[in-house]
Amino acid sequence: MLKFSIEFQPPIPPAKTLTIGTLGPSGTSSDYASSYIVQQLESEKLTGKIQLFDSFPDVKKALLQDKVDLALVPHAYHLINEFYMEPNFDLGFIFIYPTPVYGLAKKKNTEVVFKGARIVTHPAPLPLLSRLLPNSQDQSEIQVDLSPSTSDAAIQVQQGLANLAITNANAVEAYDLEFISTYGKIPMSWSIFYKKIAESHV
Repeated sequence: MLKFSIEFQPPIPPAKTLTIGTLGPSGTSSDYASSYIVQQLESEKLTGKIQLFDSFPDVKKALLQDKVDLALVPHAYHLINEFYMEPNFDLGFIFIYPTPVYGLAKKKNTEVVFKGARIVTHPAPLPLLSRLLPNSQDQSEIQVDLSPSTSDAAIQVQQGLANLAITNANAVEAYDLEFISTYGKIPMSWSIFYKKIAESHV
């Protein structure tokens, strides 16, 4: 079997606190994976803090401007190449960590009516829609709109702006929704980036 070994050695600030920037709001799969990284840092006597952003371009900008120390990006993000190809970034680590359970969620104490319904989802889990809908459901009768994150999708349902959302179990709990169908956890690979240390020229 193939075996790979990679050691995570980011630049450590004097205060030994690393701020991780990733996609929010609270309850996203990225937030969930960041909490795992914080736990790993704590085992190395470091402190980790999570800072959530509205989009991954905002995360990238924050890392460029030294507002965060690390950027956590899932490989499902369709523009992750913009992190890999950024000349000011170094790839610090790659790991696999599953997402929370994904499913189709609605507001509690509401009836599900698919015809004319508005479903919101982040682009990444959109392929799950056909598995989450009843087999008898005609998708042409449903309006599907894209959302910046799984948590944003859940919030739109909570606020009555959408009928259903493809989201994860953490967001369902955070925003007081309930699943009508579930897919399960998604095995996900992640990259951690940090900013290169500027070389001094004497």
